[in-house]
Amino acid sequence: MNDVTAVPETPPLSRERFAGLLDAGTSVERRCLLYELTGGIPGWLATLAPLTDPELRELARTGLFPGPLPQHAREPDRLGPVERDVVRAAAVLGDPFDPALAAAVARRGAAAVLPALDVLAERGIISPHTVGTPLFRFRHPLLRAVVYARIPPGARIAAHARAAEVLDETGAEPAQRAVHVARSAAPGDLSTVRLLADAADHVLGSAPERAVEWLRAARRIAPFDAPPALRRRLVLALWRAAERAGDHRLCRELLPELGDLEDATAVAELRARLAIDLGRHDEARDLLTAGLRAAPEDKAPPLRLRLALLAAVRGELPAVRELLAEDRGPEAAAVVALAGAVAGHTADYRAGAAAAAAFLRAMDAAALAEHVETVVRLGWAAHVAEDFSAAAGLFARGVRAARRAGRSGALPRLLLGHACALLALGRLAEALRSAEDCEARASTLHRPDLAGFARLLRASALTWRDGCPRTGAAAAAAAPAAVERLWWAVLPPEAGRRPPGNEGHDGPGGSGSRDGDDGPGGPAGPISHDAPGSPDSPISHDAPGGPAGPISHDAPGSPDSPISHDAPGNAGSRDGPDSPGNLEGSGVLEGSGAGVPRTAPGRRARDLYARAEAADDGRALPLLREAASGFADRRMALWEGHTRLLLAQRLARAGELSAAAEEAGRAKALAVATGSGRLRRLAIDQQRAIGGRRPRVGAAATPALSVRESEIVRMVRLGMPNRDIADTLVISVKTVEAHLTRIFRKTGVRSRTALAAAGAGGTAPG
Repeated sequence: MNDVTAVPETPPLSRERFAGLLDAGTSVERRCLLYELTGGIPGWLATLAPLTDPELRELARTGLFPGPLPQHAREPDRLGPVERDVVRAAAVLGDPFDPALAAAVARRGAAAVLPALDVLAERGIISPHTVGTPLFRFRHPLLRAVVYARIPPGARIAAHARAAEVLDETGAEPAQRAVHVARSAAPGDLSTVRLLADAADHVLGSAPERAVEWLRAARRIAPFDAPPALRRRLVLALWRAAERAGDHRLCRELLPELGDLEDATAVAELRARLAIDLGRHDEARDLLTAGLRAAPEDKAPPLRLRLALLAAVRGELPAVRELLAEDRGPEAAAVVALAGAVAGHTADYRAGAAAAAAFLRAMDAAALAEHVETVVRLGWAAHVAEDFSAAAGLFARGVRAARRAGRSGALPRLLLGHACALLALGRLAEALRSAEDCEARASTLHRPDLAGFARLLRASALTWRDGCPRTGAAAAAAAPAAVERLWWAVLPPEAGRRPPGNEGHDGPGGSGSRDGDDGPGGPAGPISHDAPGSPDSPISHDAPGGPAGPISHDAPGSPDSPISHDAPGNAGSRDGPDSPGNLEGSGVLEGSGAGVPRTAPGRRARDLYARAEAADDGRALPLLREAASGFADRRMALWEGHTRLLLAQRLARAGELSAAAEEAGRAKALAVATGSGRLRRLAIDQQRAIGGRRPRVGAAATPALSVRESEIVRMVRLGMPNRDIADTLVISVKTVEAHLTRIFRKTGVRSRTALAAAGAGGTAPG
């Protein structure tokens, strides 16, 4: 059996090609983990195939195999003693490694180590890290993981201890020493505990999962009689790191200890934060209300802010105003914007959004990572207000910042918002990538609620792209009713959902619509839903933010967006019976959004579309024209294209063929721009149907032809070339060509083949 160095160094595959190598039943999470760990190089699949999903997660988190290696995953063979010692020392140190440090850990002199590095590089085991530096790295991270796992356990501990000792002698920072101390220190050493705590504080903002590892080690090493202040520091730091990393199970485990170490107000706020993150809003509200009654005034603002957030989701704008009357911070502004959007109050949305956006715009990525919750709230507020471009840009910035800072816990909500905004805009490929990434990360964090929302988005995107109505409809039917108050913008028409505000009819497909049957326009039209099987999600680009990062666009908002422009805009606002009202359970705090005011252009367009489906052609045409204009105003390209397609169908039925052809052409252009193969097929079918209803070139056209032109048409139909026609009529070839040009113009055809096929023949006029 060959060792792992035999894995060929091939160029990485795109995600969709890589997915084609896996079993059809492979879960999205496993597919993403395998792609991330292999880097898209299929030769490494055999090494990972035997691992379970939890083992893959652990390998992705730590870079180390969590259990026994597969039998065929052998470390490099045919190495001499020096080369073996050096490569094992390098595996202990991790990428990139310094040869001098590797020599010290391997207990070998530089004179022996440098030739050993040459051998390892020649074997393709290591390579220079960057040109101009003395650092090296393993050819592939899995190669390092295999070598590390094959080191005997006792030898690993000794090697980490030597590494920690050498780094201490060179004055290395705690964060550089911590990884080795955590894997080698004996219990009871308080100085080691403090070093690990300092190192965790240092990396909390960039690598919270690493901070969790080091703080767990510190708690294991700490003696039973450790000072209470140190115990409190470790528990609170571990909570913060676990919350950032999205490890809610660990947060729950720490709650009893926190109750013994913290005052009741602080514990209530921590419990409420956890409940909100897990979607338990009633529990969070009870905790915050009780905590606020007992809290001193200086500790009340965080409790009020979270109570206001819960009220914002319910559309309780007066309660939000009261709770945040004294709070002028950006977090409060984002909550006000969300409440204003949900309640349909334009002035509050615009004022809050402008204030929060100005604050966020001034931040770099590191600072923004500390305010990802504000990004989530403001992003969903923009989405609710149908400012989809601004929402996409906000979520894109948030995803990039969260990736760089290791904020794993916030990533699923940010990715879900990004996917939803992109899908509303018709950016299908990007929406699919974000939805799949969200599903994988939510599954890793044991968040089935967020994974379910991501599956709904993915099914909707696939339906828009390929035409899989049953998949999209089933996913939509599984969503809570309140969710559709936002998600109407991304659900395809054939999902069969009743549009909010139109409770009186049977949904966007009309009373007779069925999954897979006639589409909008019914059996008389060419719009059908032919699903081409079960296409998989195309994930094919590595954007900034990591291999799985699909974030590449900071789209500006619409021209009147308060998020893109500092001016709050006009204060035209309303609080009325048509506002969405109580949206408890729609999931905005978990990432699924809230409701949409019915007077917003997109929502009004959606209602007009539904009304047009149930109307006769005469009444439907103005409704569809206005709906298409409304969707265009909100840049909702998929819905605009679908509406123009239905408009083309109705125009054709009314005999307005030129206008119908124009609308079908617009629908096709939108299909091409969005990547919707389904919409493109339907548009082409509609164009063919319109073409079939146009008068054929023939009897109606021949009277316009002269005698000579009719003779030439007859000869063309007989297959005679221009030279033979010229000889027969005793005219020049150029004269024949001139006659043909006039014939083409009169008959509306563009070629000899089309002229012959159209059956144009001739009799003299008159």
